[in-house]
Amino acid sequence: MNNEKGNVEPAIVQVDFAAPVGALDRIWTSIGFDEINWSYTPQGKDLLAMLSQEVAEQPYYVRNHNAFTSGNGLSYPAGGSTNVYREDAEGNPIYNWEILDQVYDAYVSNNFHPLIELGFLPFDLVPSEVKEYTGFGNKGTLDLDLGKEDYENGKWKLPPKDYNKWQNLVEAFVAHLVERYGADEVATWYFELWNEPDITHYWRGTVDEYCKLYDYSVAGATRAFPRVKIGGPGSTDKGSPFLHHFLNHCTRGHNYLTGQTGTQLDFISFHTKGAYYSPRRTYGHPVETASPSVSKMMYDIQRCLGVIAEFPELTGKPVFVDECDPAVGTIYGVYDNPNFIVCNTEYYPTFVAALVGEILKLNGNVPIPVTMITHWAFYFEGKRFFEGNRTLTTNHNVANPIVAGLKMLGMLGKERVTLQSSQAVNSLGEGYTGQTQFIDGLATRGALQGDTARSSVILWNHCDDWTVNGPGQVQLNLANLPGEAGQTIEVRHWRIDADHSNAFTEWVKLGRPEGPDEEQLARLKACQQLALLEEPRQVTLDKNGTLQLSFDLPIHALSLLEITAPSSSNS
Repeated sequence: MNNEKGNVEPAIVQVDFAAPVGALDRIWTSIGFDEINWSYTPQGKDLLAMLSQEVAEQPYYVRNHNAFTSGNGLSYPAGGSTNVYREDAEGNPIYNWEILDQVYDAYVSNNFHPLIELGFLPFDLVPSEVKEYTGFGNKGTLDLDLGKEDYENGKWKLPPKDYNKWQNLVEAFVAHLVERYGADEVATWYFELWNEPDITHYWRGTVDEYCKLYDYSVAGATRAFPRVKIGGPGSTDKGSPFLHHFLNHCTRGHNYLTGQTGTQLDFISFHTKGAYYSPRRTYGHPVETASPSVSKMMYDIQRCLGVIAEFPELTGKPVFVDECDPAVGTIYGVYDNPNFIVCNTEYYPTFVAALVGEILKLNGNVPIPVTMITHWAFYFEGKRFFEGNRTLTTNHNVANPIVAGLKMLGMLGKERVTLQSSQAVNSLGEGYTGQTQFIDGLATRGALQGDTARSSVILWNHCDDWTVNGPGQVQLNLANLPGEAGQTIEVRHWRIDADHSNAFTEWVKLGRPEGPDEEQLARLKACQQLALLEEPRQVTLDKNGTLQLSFDLPIHALSLLEITAPSSSNS
């Protein structure tokens, strides 16, 4: 932050490694995407392998739309299909697991766990008559939109014509998964009914029809596998009334199948997005600058957690924000609206880190906390380099800076310790605006591999307005570091900013080549790696186990400092 003389005042960050605050909840370990068939393409499998080997410090969860959707088995932006269900001439079900086996094989082989959406409605379960509230088409007109049939235009959003057949589909599906992957593996998975059923973009039924479908889904899943974990509803940030209705049904309502009170609910899910750019596609016209908002997302999360807290019987249930993203519209990019540039740059990982920090603060003050957030990001086929979609990688699986950011978070240790910053803010406070700048962070001790001598601090300098740039400074005061007076420790300083861990910046420097040659591609791959800000330093601990470090931390930048006592790491 700047003082009246225009000088940058350093953020004073105090860390006490002798003051634990509990285990670090690794809430960021989940990704998701619509295009389920891209899970097993060569590029998709390469991306999963890279994430597993270089980023995922523990098994990530993967969530997809379209597990039950009918089609030709070829994904496109925001679409996909598996043809898992059809009926013969007598109406008997025919199940086909071929595509879904490829999907979940790709996840399990790379040490990921599926978070499976039970949806959308297969073609042969579409009702023969469509009620008026579903809003499809106009009678007497001919739809000439080639490539999209009536089903693709929205009939997949309907409740099924036969709830028993849906229940049997869910039962057969879960039973097949247990047979293929084993009971202990599937017991780690989650099953969620549908996606965002509170909006007509995904669900053309009523809230009560959704609750009925949930009851039948639970019956089918539990009949196949009593240890199954199933929940929902995956409602939007505007869906608090729907969420409340659903939770009331599951805890106190009338079960449509059993006639008893309530329905099994193993987790609760909802979504939030940081921005709704309008228009999302500008067709080349100028558009005003707009930015995501940490505060907006935190208010969404606080509101939905408040709804959940109205049902104390749900205490202890996991809560998933299983779409948790800076802006709506993963299929949109910088050629649609220039504000999507945030997906290409160091802004994205800094935003995510700041959001993680704010959620963890909120978790300490609510009865039912957030367990996991999902980054709706994977990759896209047939796009230009750095299209600006919300993806983990661009063409040739060149990683966006968000990948280095997830890796940085994964390098944190198991146990949080106290960290206080003079420039921290309350993102839920009245004074927070899009121009608010803040430096804050997380500190941990103990590596995941059991190295108790490793201490880690991650710091971010964030402002919601992506156009803001400028310097920042940190004075980091570390107290009670493990080790003895006079012991030599090593300090490694990792950085994500415009000049470090940033293939996008390098691509711009290279002249934005759409077809980079081998040398350019190698350079991009090198620049995507999490980079050191400086060479590792050897420092001698004083008698109090304290250490003071000062460094620059510009706006929209992340730093990770790892402090290790080499001689004790093998003791």
